[in-house]
Amino acid sequence: FSCAVVLTPSLTTQVRADLHTSASFEPPPGRGAPRSGTAGGGARPARTACMSNAAATADSLTALSPGRHLGLTQSDRPNLFVYLPKTTAQTAEVSLFDEQMNGIYQVSVPVPQQGGLVSIPLPDNAPTLAQNKPYYWTFALVCNESDRTQDWVVGGWIERAEPNDTLQQQLANLTAIDRASLYAKQGFWYDALTTLVELQKTQPDHPELASSWTQLMQSVGLDAIATKLVNNPLRK
Repeated sequence: FSCAVVLTPSLTTQVRADLHTSASFEPPPGRGAPRSGTAGGGARPARTACMSNAAATADSLTALSPGRHLGLTQSDRPNLFVYLPKTTAQTAEVSLFDEQMNGIYQVSVPVPQQGGLVSIPLPDNAPTLAQNKPYYWTFALVCNESDRTQDWVVGGWIERAEPNDTLQQQLANLTAIDRASLYAKQGFWYDALTTLVELQKTQPDHPELASSWTQLMQSVGLDAIATKLVNNPLRK
């Protein structure tokens, strides 16, 4: 198991037009995130021991999560994503917690030192996400093996949910770029994110890809990430 850098019923005409204009995330109604946990920016170590050079200190380890909101997914073992600055750290810990912040899974992973958008698939030996239960995930960059208080930790809330029949029918009749927009509008943050990442692999020159990515990131306050990834397109 390891991190992978990602180098980088029928809808009406009006609904299709609305989707083309926005990929903004809307928190799922009635599904507020628990108060525990850390926002996507996370806790930064006091020192810059993790940074590979002085210029890299302007970058920030960031969880691609909807801040303090809960993000939905259909997957029982979803892909998680973080933005990783260039680093001298060798390892990171990926952890999964239940709603009461009881640890239910943890694994150490090697860190790609070149940085970039990192995909973190939950492996087959990880517990599957139960439906309609919130979980908190973290990515902890181990900056100092002898002092784990120096870990740089980011994370986000996630919940597995099944789209209703109407939403499933709508999704089945959309292009990938419009599916990402509809996922975002319905609170399925992690599915919208994964859809855009996969689209970058298959159609890197799609004319709406950069704007959809930017809108999705900016809708949850990840403006800096939106800029970085537009300037440095995702590559396989």
